Amino acid sequence: MSWLGEFEDELKLRGIRPAARERLLAEFADHIACEEGASTRLELTRLGKAREIAAQYADELAADDARRGALGAFAALSLAALAVVVAQMSLGRIGYPGFNHGYGTPLALIAIAAFVIGSQVALVCGTLAAWRALRRRREAVLPAAEIALMHRRSRLGVAAGLVTTCGLLLYAVDFIGVLPAWWLVLSGSLAVGASAALVVAWRAIARGSATVALTSGPPGDLFDDIPPLRRLRAHPLALWALATLAVGGAVTVFEWHAEHSLAEGLQRGVFEALALSVCFALLGRAIGARR
Repeated sequence: MSWLGEFEDELKLRGIRPAARERLLAEFADHIACEEGASTRLELTRLGKAREIAAQYADELAADDARRGALGAFAALSLAALAVVVAQMSLGRIGYPGFNHGYGTPLALIAIAAFVIGSQVALVCGTLAAWRALRRRREAVLPAAEIALMHRRSRLGVAAGLVTTCGLLLYAVDFIGVLPAWWLVLSGSLAVGASAALVVAWRAIARGSATVALTSGPPGDLFDDIPPLRRLRAHPLALWALATLAVGGAVTVFEWHAEHSLAEGLQRGVFEALALSVCFALLGRAIGARR
C-alpha cells in the first residue's frame, strides 16, 4: 500500500470528516509530487510514518472542533437568552397572566418550569464550555478526556437551551387567547429563531465529536475553571451547599423586593434551591463539578 493510501485509511479510522480528509490528502499528494525522485522509501523518510502524522492531525482537529463547538453553542445560547429576556421584559410591562388563565394549568406549569430551569442549566453548561474553550485556545492538542468534557458541556447547554425555547413557545400557545398578538408574534419569532440556531449548533457539535482523539491526560474539572473554588474540590457537598444557599438566597431577596412579599420570595427561593440540588445531583459529574 502507498503512503497516501495508508494515510487515508488512518484518517478514516480516526473519524476525520471527508472534507478535511480530502484537503489533507491533496496537500500531501502535492508535497510528494514536488519531491524529486519520490520513491516510497523517500516518502517514508521525509514525511514520517503515515499513522503518526494522521494521529497528530486527528488530535489537533478534535481539539479545534471541541473549542469551535463550545463557542458556537454559547453564541446560539446567547440568542436563546435574548429571546427569554425580551419576552419576560415585555410580558412584565403587559402584566403576567395567572398560570390558570390559559388553556390548561398543567400546560402553563410545564412551560414555566421548562424555560426557568432550562435557562439556568443552559447558562451554567454553556458558559463553562465556552470558558474552557477560551482558556485552552492556545493548546494545539488536548487530552481526549478534556475534549469529551467540553462536548458534554456543549451538548447539555444546547439541549437545555432547546428546552428553554420550547418552553417559551409552549407558554405562548397556552396563553394565545389572553396575551396581545404582538407579544405572541415577537416571542414566538425569537424562540423559533433561537431554536434554529441551537439545532445548527447541535449538529456542529455532533460533527466535531466524530473525530477520535487519543491523547492521554486528565479532563480537568470545574475547580480548574474557577480557581477560587479549588479548596472545595475534595468537598463536593460543601460546594453544593454554598451554591444552593447563594442562589436560593439571591432569588428570595430579589423576588421579595420585586413582588413586595416575603412569602412569595421564599417560595421562589426554595424552588430555585431545590432545582439546583436536583441539577447538581444529575449533571454535576457530567460537567466536572464533582468526580
